[in-house]
Amino acid sequence: MAYTADKAYGQALINSVRATIPTFGRLFVVMASGDAAQEMYQRVEQIFKTDLDGKVRFFTSLLDAYNATTSNNNDVILLDGEGTHVLAEALDVSKSRVHFMGMDSGGRLIQQGTKIQNTDGTAAVYVIKNTGTRNTFRNIKFIQVDDDATSLTCFQEGGEGTLFKNCSFTFGVVDNLDQTDAYEFVHGGDSVTMIDCTFGQDTILTSAGRTVMAIDQVKSGQPFKNNILKDCLWMISTSSTDLSFIRVLSTADVNFGNVFINSIMMNALVSSMSAAATDDAVDSVSSLLAGNLLFVNPATNATKFCSDVTDQVQVVGPTTTNVAGLSQTPA
Repeated sequence: MAYTADKAYGQALINSVRATIPTFGRLFVVMASGDAAQEMYQRVEQIFKTDLDGKVRFFTSLLDAYNATTSNNNDVILLDGEGTHVLAEALDVSKSRVHFMGMDSGGRLIQQGTKIQNTDGTAAVYVIKNTGTRNTFRNIKFIQVDDDATSLTCFQEGGEGTLFKNCSFTFGVVDNLDQTDAYEFVHGGDSVTMIDCTFGQDTILTSAGRTVMAIDQVKSGQPFKNNILKDCLWMISTSSTDLSFIRVLSTADVNFGNVFINSIMMNALVSSMSAAATDDAVDSVSSLLAGNLLFVNPATNATKFCSDVTDQVQVVGPTTTNVAGLSQTPA
């Protein structure tokens, strides 16, 4: 049976995508090359034909699809939710209004069907760095698998108005989790919305006093500012009591108001992994004056929420006291 974009299933598929991400931009599809024998691959290849003007719509490389997009055109990249999309080198997303969407039905907090990871041995500092304006990432798991000494982050966010929804960010190997400057997510975004996202995982052990999310400038001169994180989770297992889930790295890294709503920060205390309770869930930086971090209804099994460096950190709403004794306020 032949499929086309203007009839039957082909038209229904395109309409469903437009209902999820309503834009006037073009649609590009990326199918993992390892899925070529599947019916799904062959069907989608028939629907997304090369345009009459020669513009390719069907790709087996995420990099090629990104290169085909036009900045500020609200183009949409649809990523197959079966195989893994492997980047041969770190991807710098500097274009604006480009929307990356994992096609796995959506709604997952962990183990998204659409996976993007880099290649071991390339010394990639990160998997993806975003510095564009109003880009979107949905239903995607980002994995840092390079064990080179420079491969210390998974995702770096330095964009403006970015949306992340149902994404997760993790290391796939333990090699660099003994380094204090290894971070699943480096956040230096401006007016970024993050909903139902998960940072880290508790199946591999951290052994250094590092942090899962570092608040730090990614784009020069742009601090973490006006950001909203809602219903997100931080998950880790550590043998270091100095690990934190969120840490501000310097006084130049925060500005204006930033809100964390219903944040859950869990350290899996697995005795077989020699895991230990972490002292503080959140660490500010001394003499931070320019901005603030407001946590609304947070929950954690860290010994304290924020008791070491508390500058510009506020907690509002009920907090659940655990056996270790969760502090009700940062002080």
